[in-house]
Amino acid sequence: MKKILFSIMAGLLVLGGCSQSEEEKPAKNGEVPQIIEAVIEVPETMNPGEEAALAVTVKQGDEAVTDADEVKFEIWQEGQKENGEMIEAKHGSEGKYTADHTFTEEGLYYVQSHVTARSQHTMPMVSVQVGEAKAEDSGTGHDQENESHEEGHSHGHGGEVSIELQAPDQIHANEQTQLSALVDNEGEPLADAKVKLEISLNGATPQWVNMSETEPGNYTAGHQFTNAGTYTITTHVEKGDDIHEHSETELTVQ
Repeated sequence: MKKILFSIMAGLLVLGGCSQSEEEKPAKNGEVPQIIEAVIEVPETMNPGEEAALAVTVKQGDEAVTDADEVKFEIWQEGQKENGEMIEAKHGSEGKYTADHTFTEEGLYYVQSHVTARSQHTMPMVSVQVGEAKAEDSGTGHDQENESHEEGHSHGHGGEVSIELQAPDQIHANEQTQLSALVDNEGEPLADAKVKLEISLNGATPQWVNMSETEPGNYTAGHQFTNAGTYTITTHVEKGDDIHEHSETELTVQ
């Protein structure tokens, strides 16, 4: 009887040891996970009443993300976000998610994809012109009025890289906000870099937002803050193997 009990206890100890060794694999301290990237594709020209194919390609590094938890398109006409539509996209192949939509009227529209995958969330946005209506100047980038300029402390390697995050003086929850990052390297605009925002509130799971380059060294993105509070915005800048910098700033959302 004692031999049987000893064998059972020994087996439990072995199982416990295996379980512990599997669960306690430490993560690499300070390592930034590969960021989910989403690129929206829309037709170059669209006419009212015609069905248009919308697509967003999702990748993590070089890997196509075929297992996204949720992919949706939010579509609204300029100045009418409260009347916008949310449609679900379906995966086709190689990380491309698609949906069809009919734009009923002429005008400037915004298409924003909401991608949730692998514990990350990204919301790239593009503007599309339907019919012959002319888009008005959105006032983004260097010419945007009523901007606050937030320059955080930069960390990393790759020369004298400076990162300046720009945002409106007043930011309200549940409203679209245009954010800009001005990136210089040794006093010159840093072009063709990968720039992403890591946005978190009170230690919650961060949202990742890809920025698009509108002119050399100027990167922009639209984002909707869902709650009021003080957000920590980490701007990540990467270019090749030599530049990997990040800068932290805080933004207050009302």
